[in-house]
Amino acid sequence: MRKTHTHRVVVWAACLAGGAAWAQASPEGAGAGASTPQLDGVTVTARRSLEQRFFAAGSLVVVDRADIEQMGAFSVADVLRQLPGVQVVPSADGSVEIRMRGMERGATQLLIDGQRVGSKRTQLPIDQLPPELIERIEVVRAPSAEFSGATGGTLNIVLRQATVKRETVLRLTDNHVWGRNAGQAFFSRTGPLGGAVKPAKGAQGSDGAEEVLEAENREPWSYFVAASATGLLLGSDTHRSTQVGGAEVAQSDTSARYKRTDYALVPRVSGKIGAADQLTLRATLSKADFGGTADSVGSGDGTYAARSHEAHNYDRRYLQAAADWTHRFAASKLETTLSASRASDTVDRRGDLLRNIGVGGAAVTDSYSFVDDRREDVWNLSTKLTGTAAALLWSAGAQLEDRKLFVNTMASGDLPVNSGLDAGIRRWVVWGQNEWELPATTTLTLGLRGERVELSGGSSAVTGSKQWNILQPSLHTRTPLSEDLQWRVNLARVTQLPRVWDLVDRAIPSQGSNSLNNPDTIGNPNLRPQVAWTLDTGFERRLATGHAGVNLFVRRMSDVLAPTLQLIGARWVEQRGNVGDAIVWGLEADARTGLGWVGLGSEWTLSANASALQSRMTSGPNEGRRIPGQARYVATLTAAKPMPRNGGWYGGATLSMTGPADQDINGTLTGKNRASAMLDLYVGQLVRGLGYWRLGVYNVGDAHFRRDRVDASGAVPVVSTSSMQWTPRAYLTVGTQF
Repeated sequence: MRKTHTHRVVVWAACLAGGAAWAQASPEGAGAGASTPQLDGVTVTARRSLEQRFFAAGSLVVVDRADIEQMGAFSVADVLRQLPGVQVVPSADGSVEIRMRGMERGATQLLIDGQRVGSKRTQLPIDQLPPELIERIEVVRAPSAEFSGATGGTLNIVLRQATVKRETVLRLTDNHVWGRNAGQAFFSRTGPLGGAVKPAKGAQGSDGAEEVLEAENREPWSYFVAASATGLLLGSDTHRSTQVGGAEVAQSDTSARYKRTDYALVPRVSGKIGAADQLTLRATLSKADFGGTADSVGSGDGTYAARSHEAHNYDRRYLQAAADWTHRFAASKLETTLSASRASDTVDRRGDLLRNIGVGGAAVTDSYSFVDDRREDVWNLSTKLTGTAAALLWSAGAQLEDRKLFVNTMASGDLPVNSGLDAGIRRWVVWGQNEWELPATTTLTLGLRGERVELSGGSSAVTGSKQWNILQPSLHTRTPLSEDLQWRVNLARVTQLPRVWDLVDRAIPSQGSNSLNNPDTIGNPNLRPQVAWTLDTGFERRLATGHAGVNLFVRRMSDVLAPTLQLIGARWVEQRGNVGDAIVWGLEADARTGLGWVGLGSEWTLSANASALQSRMTSGPNEGRRIPGQARYVATLTAAKPMPRNGGWYGGATLSMTGPADQDINGTLTGKNRASAMLDLYVGQLVRGLGYWRLGVYNVGDAHFRRDRVDASGAVPVVSTSSMQWTPRAYLTVGTQF
């Protein structure tokens, strides 16, 4: 079949823009080579993030450095809140839980540079990575063969790369909350190692100036190094109450105040080691200190302690080293990555609970302690072979991952006794995908991924060994309807394994008084994988000053993973379980455009996204109801004037809204998260030749996060309500870039 010129432009633009949605960005110059065919008369003028979205082998939204700068983000968590379909759920200690499409936490896959990371504290603190350290964030909404899918979706955070462009960034920040201050500092530098870059003789750009187009004329090695110390004040104020028959019988107020400081060093070097070979060496060294207290005062029937005090401290260490090697053959490219990491932390929680036993009874003090020492060692070897000779793309790869988990736990007082843990997880992967051309300039990509996962435990915390064999087929079509409009369809079958921490039969005590709204958590060794058939389809369009997209998704799921609640003895316990089958669907829309049409300057931009989310359990104790925890809608709206290159004022505002979510466990244990909204503002000025300053307020209006739970198992329903709020945070930043 003869390929149309339009189709060749589409496919080759995909190659030039980065090809696969999941691939880690290569340093500047890494993609040049004599074996790469050239096209005459093809010019890609759109931003790279938009081109990646248009030509990816799946449904993808890309937020690049320019987008992040316009958000005025205080941390990466602020960036994630503004991404399509992403929900950032706060917790009492000020940390966040990241969800996509409202599904449970394990349905969102988190990657850094294309490699899986966990959400436990033993991992790199994704929510607090400095925004300046991020090259781009990819929101992958449809699974492909190259990476294991996730029912909700995948977030791939790509860190800055070594480039030959000389650039130095220096930023100092102070954040103020609860009358206290915490400082932050960030420094990065990138550029060539050795002398200056030599221009290519005779190569000229559109303005007649010489440009560097030949990899042979670039300096062979470049570097990037970043160092940061990030101080952050965390915590919340929480009010809890219990009503029986409409009358309040108990209440408590908890004030949690913590300070966390993260130190990080991220060095990278990259260069050519031959005419066809590129090598990148990279490392991440990180350390965190966290400490503070949570104090509570309660009254009533004894549901809540009369007084409680808990001291909570932990320290975390993380070290990763990796090497990326790329070799170019005449008609293909081989990419290999070897990485190793060690993460460890110690959690130390000690508290006292003062209770009044009975009406007018004596006061009794219960003391407890919980000490957790954890370590995780990971080795990862992956390789990928991609064809480069033809316009239609093919690729294949393999991966071996080995994880070792070590935990030693000591608990005292009225807490469940935990045993230690010595577990291993080994994963073998092979995958492949190929692209064909169909009529009407449509491209068809078929992929198949096979995985074998083994979990073995060396203690009673993991029951014996578990083994899963997984096949993940995927089909994707992309149909250009015009030069600026295209239609996508993606079908796949996804198997989502339980997180190992959810499989471990060990209890984590609640902070303060245990109650229906503040339960302990415990693992479940009997969890089964969640399997889903997925459909994603939608339209994407380039606009004169931006882009827009709309996407419909459907998930037909079996063995849905969700939290369950039960009363064990005198303590409420939350445990993840397989709660039945379900159908999840929704509509996602996002747009980015200029604001000249409303009378603002042409430099102003509007970024908006909204997701309407629905679900229905088709079996299990919640049949006919929504999946627990899924918000009815998620939406963000950002209006911003970017930092001007020649000096002047800039600023912006972001409104984030999250709809109500049902928290039903069964017919007698029900609940609901209420709707919430958060507003962030910032303003700044660039002084040309000196630097910039920025003043921002996070959480204007002091948003509340409210949850209600109802226990109707007795003769009279018991209603437990909680209202948690984060105090507004003000921050002042000064910095420079040269």
